[in-house]
Amino acid sequence: MELLLATALIALIMSMAYGGFRAGVRASTSGEELIEETNRIRVVHQFLRRQIVNVRPLIIEQDGDELIRFEGQPERMRFVAPMPGYLSFGGPYVQELRLERGDEGVDLVFAYALLNGYEPGNLDIDPPITLIENVGAARFEYLGFTEDGESTTWVDGWDQPDRIPLSIALDLEFERDNGLFWPELVTPVVVDSGGAAPRSLSVDDVRERMFGGGNSGR
Repeated sequence: MELLLATALIALIMSMAYGGFRAGVRASTSGEELIEETNRIRVVHQFLRRQIVNVRPLIIEQDGDELIRFEGQPERMRFVAPMPGYLSFGGPYVQELRLERGDEGVDLVFAYALLNGYEPGNLDIDPPITLIENVGAARFEYLGFTEDGESTTWVDGWDQPDRIPLSIALDLEFERDNGLFWPELVTPVVVDSGGAAPRSLSVDDVRERMFGGGNSGR
């Protein structure tokens, strides 16, 4: 009886120790995954901000008499901007951000193609790069302007493809409840959208257009 009791106690202690070990491994793995996803969100946020700031008013294509320099819908945005040196061969690139159905939900994806020799469909030649997986609610918004270049209100559809919006925002929410969140992304485009010949804006110009005298909803 004593031997059986001792054996049972040893088995119970080993079971508790093994359970604690497995719980520790799961906690460690979960923590590493959370850190990795946090870093991914930070890198994607910085990448999108950099690309939006550097949007160029170059012609992507021509639809009849209409020149297309920028396209913006709530779930899709197409524009021209330089790419980071480690991803490009130099020169401007046509780039597209869009939400599309992935393996486990909606993903935010990114596609790009050289502007030189660009033709419709080039963005679909290669599979897009998945930036963030399992996106819940997401929406692009664009800061419009009047004929004299003054900022107006935020819209979720850009109806002036021959011009560039003053600023672009991306609201994004995650479906998973793990404490992660998307930092607010509101980025001015550093070109003069109101003039016939776009020019670079100074920091004071951007601040004035973003916060001074406009009727912005943000």
